[in-house]
Amino acid sequence: MNNHDEHLERLLDAYFEGSLDAAAKQELEQLLASSASAREAFWSRASIEGSLENWASQRKGETLAWQPPRKRVLPSWTRYGPAVAGWAVAALLTVAWLGQRGDRAVPGPPSADVSPAPERSAFVVGAPGTVGETPVAYLSRSVGLERGSGILPGQVFRAGREVVIGGGVLELDFYSGARVSIQGPARFVPDSDMRLSVVEGQVQVDVPDSAKGFVLSLPDGTITDFGTSFGVEVRESRTSRLQVSRGEIELAGTKDGSDARRILEGQALSISGDGGPRAIDFQPMAVTHSLEMLSAEFDQVRASRWDLECQRLAGDPSLLVHFRMLPVEQGSREIVNRAAAPGMPRTGTVIAAEWSRGRWEGKPALAFNHPSDRVRVDVPGEHPQVTFAAWVKTDGLPRRYNGLFLSEFGIPGEAHWQFSPDGCFYFGVRPKEERPDWSFHRAFSEPVLSTSDFGTWRLLATTYDSVVREVVHFVDGVEVHRSRIEDSIPLRFGRATLGNFFDPSPEVHAHYQGLGEEWSFRNWSGAIDEFLLFSRVLDGQEILQIHEAGRPD
Repeated sequence: MNNHDEHLERLLDAYFEGSLDAAAKQELEQLLASSASAREAFWSRASIEGSLENWASQRKGETLAWQPPRKRVLPSWTRYGPAVAGWAVAALLTVAWLGQRGDRAVPGPPSADVSPAPERSAFVVGAPGTVGETPVAYLSRSVGLERGSGILPGQVFRAGREVVIGGGVLELDFYSGARVSIQGPARFVPDSDMRLSVVEGQVQVDVPDSAKGFVLSLPDGTITDFGTSFGVEVRESRTSRLQVSRGEIELAGTKDGSDARRILEGQALSISGDGGPRAIDFQPMAVTHSLEMLSAEFDQVRASRWDLECQRLAGDPSLLVHFRMLPVEQGSREIVNRAAAPGMPRTGTVIAAEWSRGRWEGKPALAFNHPSDRVRVDVPGEHPQVTFAAWVKTDGLPRRYNGLFLSEFGIPGEAHWQFSPDGCFYFGVRPKEERPDWSFHRAFSEPVLSTSDFGTWRLLATTYDSVVREVVHFVDGVEVHRSRIEDSIPLRFGRATLGNFFDPSPEVHAHYQGLGEEWSFRNWSGAIDEFLLFSRVLDGQEILQIHEAGRPD
């Protein structure tokens, strides 16, 4: 072993002992970012540490089994270079592994699904406020975008990140108040909440008083808006059309070197390279109109596609509960269980949760925003195999436990399907026998939801198989985590709760160390417009089919 290797070993020793100081931590980060062999050494050590912890936890009777992180798909920005990609691998895998290390059972009644907030790695790619990190707009609507674009309504757009669409139309609401509709093919960069750079595309801009001074940067000029509505068309690095529908704008920076000029309502021009701007006929641009028409058409297509899938699912005898949240139920305190399984409840009771918009226009949803918001449903029986699936909009993860679906409190086989504040699936099962520490068997994923996902509709799903003791988590039909639990326990639901948790004794549990009010109240922050519960394990292809049939894009 050479001096370099010995030094790395000392850094790793200190890291896993928790004694690494700030300077050494920075040095280790640099080594991991630049050296593949250093990353390999890190993961070799991580595997040993994880195995030792797993052995120790089993010797102590605890239930958490460490699983090596599954391979994750790297974000698109890794294409910018091997060094960045390597750093991304180190950062993502380190975060994922530390997420597993950070989950610990806290002894003491009534339940050990109580755990301290997991500590995460100090390895950070970028930082809030840097280019590409500051949120400046969100996608209010989109229609006709290419499959696989990854662009969903509600998605946040960050400063400095280029967006490319091959077709379709999208509508951005900037945090300044400006609204911009863009028709593809298009390339653009939201520079800030007050500035947008357009390389290609048809663009319609509506600027209220709150966003006066909004700037549109073009390949051959710069537009400053004074509270108006105007449109541009950019093709082959040239602005072929610029016109004002309402108010006035200022055009500056053209290649002919002419002074800034005002363009008034009803005027139109093109910018013809060195020849400068020239007047053309005003012709109303139909970007926003196209968005309205196409959205209505696509909403009908989405609804029809999903209805066909629901008809297919209704014939599945393993479907125990299917809450569709249909328009005829909007405003009601009862939602109908559309599953045909005998002995299952016919309705669920809406408590406090308010009705809101779902995945598309005309699709209702239930919003969960307050501690009282929930749906109660009584699901009888024991279930050795289960699949949970829900179309969910996440507005935030403010609580230690953010509840999706949780069983009646205190029964053997009680199941907790929920999320952590940092976007991890938290799935726990109460053992059949009463233990001194009342520990749950748990299957926690690495982070799979981030702030970039807030406001978007996602299909969240989890399968549980007590026979092989396996839990698998999915997001949008893609497997994101797989792990095993210690014991074989059929699930029981009883008087279960959708979008929350019912604790019959919050005033008692609040006095237990590590519990408090946050343990007793776990309402979801966001909306749910579909919930399905099966008494079997759906395979990945079946879950993907549900996603493809119900996707909002």
